[in-house]
Amino acid sequence: MHIIGFSAEGFRNLKHVQFSPDEKLNLIIGDNAQGKTNLLDAIWLMTGCKNFHGVKERHYLGFDAEFFRCACSFSDGRRIQEILCTLQRGQQKKKLISINGVENQKANALFELFHCVAFSPADLNLITGTPDKRRAFMDLCACQLHSGAVQHVSRANVLLAQRNACLQKALQKRLSGREITLFDEALAKEAVYVMQLRSEYVKHLAPLCGRLYGIITGGKESLILSYRNNLNATMSLSDPSTAMFIQEYQKMLAEHLEEDCRVGYTQKGIQRDDLQLTINGKSVQQFGSQGQKKSVALVLRLAQAHLYHEKQKRSPVVLLDDVMGELDEKRQKLLYETISDMQVFITLCNASALKLDQKAKLFHMQDGVLTG
Repeated sequence: MHIIGFSAEGFRNLKHVQFSPDEKLNLIIGDNAQGKTNLLDAIWLMTGCKNFHGVKERHYLGFDAEFFRCACSFSDGRRIQEILCTLQRGQQKKKLISINGVENQKANALFELFHCVAFSPADLNLITGTPDKRRAFMDLCACQLHSGAVQHVSRANVLLAQRNACLQKALQKRLSGREITLFDEALAKEAVYVMQLRSEYVKHLAPLCGRLYGIITGGKESLILSYRNNLNATMSLSDPSTAMFIQEYQKMLAEHLEEDCRVGYTQKGIQRDDLQLTINGKSVQQFGSQGQKKSVALVLRLAQAHLYHEKQKRSPVVLLDDVMGELDEKRQKLLYETISDMQVFITLCNASALKLDQKAKLFHMQDGVLTG
């Protein structure tokens, strides 16, 4: 998968951006606050996912812009496709999406169509942040590999929110516990699917991360990933015991119903799962050095890109935002070797941050204008 042409107007500070990137390596160079990150955000917009820098959709529109328009032409390995996203100031609805000329498409349609792997300094939160960051990582990565999986994840979140709303009413004595259990069967079914999705993904991700981390440390340190869920089960999407897991999940919800009613929310379930990371048997989150945490964040993203390429038989578009200055020559070499067959966009303040000579297409960004 690679972008053939991209244009952006009115997206944050971007002005008249229109360019044809290289199929492999693209360097976007410019001082801070010139729009380099905004360009990667505009590309990420095409995935239909929430902004990976945490920018809210209402802030996409530039201060003085009446609208924004971002268009992407890309090859998915079989044919050329086109995505158009627009938003008008004062527009009550969210952004409008057009795919191959067909308007009013939903963000989920983009997610099934265009895939990116993004790495930024904020990815350190995958290690140091709360478990919801790691759950989101597992869900996004796994859904990229399984068509239709994102609907199951969304449905599980909706059912959980509905159950919690009912528990709030129970807390206020406005609803009985019996009425709450009406959600449990549907929630258990979707939640077990999500657990299977995460478990299967981590099963494939773990050895790859271990190998990449071993390269960084020269084999002196061992990184182990494991998926911790409330059923203490390892499972896959093809597991014949799915019905049993659903029953166990329902049983777990029933056993904690009385306590859930007292606190007003669901205490057990997929919303409490976590991705455990250990180096030489010790928790990276608790005991890892800053250098170890940065290295683990790097290999998580590299493994994500590699696994996508391996399973989908095509490459994601890779976005590296202001990370090269954080990587020494050894880590940069590992990065290049892992993503050498992929289309990559790297933002830099100065080309000297690159410690290896790589053939690349060079662009400059100044005050929201891209040249090159």
